[in-house]
Amino acid sequence: MNFSKSQLIILGIGAAIVLAVILIILGGGRRPVSERAQLSFWGIESSGYFSAAIEEFEKNHPGNRIVYRRIDEAIYEKELIDAFAAGSGPDVFMFGSKWLARHSNKVSPAPVEKMTMSRFSDLFPQIAEEDLTKDGNVYAVPLYIDTLVLYYNRDTFDRLAVPLPPRTWDDFKGVILIKKASASFGGYAPLVTRAADIMNALLMQSGADLDLRNKDFVRLVSAAGERALDFYIQFNAPSEDSITGFSGERIAMMLGYHSDMALVKEKNPFLNIGVAALPQFFSSSPVVPARYYGIAVSDKSKYKDLSWDFALSIATDEAIAESFVVNGSHPPALRSLIQKYSDDGNFGVFSRQALIARSWFEPDDREVVTILNDMIRSAISSRVSRPALQTAEERINRLITK
Repeated sequence: MNFSKSQLIILGIGAAIVLAVILIILGGGRRPVSERAQLSFWGIESSGYFSAAIEEFEKNHPGNRIVYRRIDEAIYEKELIDAFAAGSGPDVFMFGSKWLARHSNKVSPAPVEKMTMSRFSDLFPQIAEEDLTKDGNVYAVPLYIDTLVLYYNRDTFDRLAVPLPPRTWDDFKGVILIKKASASFGGYAPLVTRAADIMNALLMQSGADLDLRNKDFVRLVSAAGERALDFYIQFNAPSEDSITGFSGERIAMMLGYHSDMALVKEKNPFLNIGVAALPQFFSSSPVVPARYYGIAVSDKSKYKDLSWDFALSIATDEAIAESFVVNGSHPPALRSLIQKYSDDGNFGVFSRQALIARSWFEPDDREVVTILNDMIRSAISSRVSRPALQTAEERINRLITK
């Protein structure tokens, strides 16, 4: 049968339509869909802490799920290390603020298109950059920032006619020597619960050479180092641990983090607690230490982009980040929330101190805590600070060069 030219055109168009329909049926004409994933997320907080944030992310990323696993903080780091070694670690995990030196090889840095250093600095205080970034890469984003403060018993201060908490270490000394207020100070762990962090604060405040950005050693044997250690060991060590003594109202002052307040209130919910900024050697250049957790993405995750989307949604979305503050768990990390809560009754001191918090690149913070406690113990025993500083300096420098 012979077809006219117009009939051939019509048949050709019809064949094309039939072929298109077949391709659509077979899936060739379908729009590509994003890969659906189940992300594992590990941390030390209760499941309820992240539930709203996870629900919001899953709503905005249909088909993707976040499965959270809580692990007790005492065994959390070991569990992570074992899981990564076995190839069964999480996609996303809470990351300690002092972990970068020993765990950066387990982390996938944030893609530049998702988080630049400039944006990171705009969002978070300097301490986060010091702790969680390296060589222009963001390894984790902070969930909160907890700084060392002075806790004091308001009733005891009123009874001793101390109208205001001490702002300098000289004031602190005066409250103890003149007003006879007791303090959990001058000893080592476990009696002084945060002894190593207190010592770290004194060293940084006094100007000890802990800057590792341009060299690969620290210098503790110096006038600054001796000032810090001599000041600390002049006080009598307490006879019981900080939390027990302070909650039992036998100790009027203790130094601790926001996380320590829950331990005190658990023992004595009716204690009239005052919270003040950490005393300083030099008020014109205040420095405080910080300990906190961020959130990071595993280098072994199959879904790194999606995992970073989740991590950033938790840490940088102001509404989600504020929900963590509102539930009373931790002080804020976002600069916008730090400003908002700077005068808050619960978080004001911690929020303001986040801006002056500083850190140094500890090669292994667990070992540094041990070294500083040993240094305090040695100096108390010998009543001489320089040999103790020398030994601590040598031990830290050996860690750096390992």
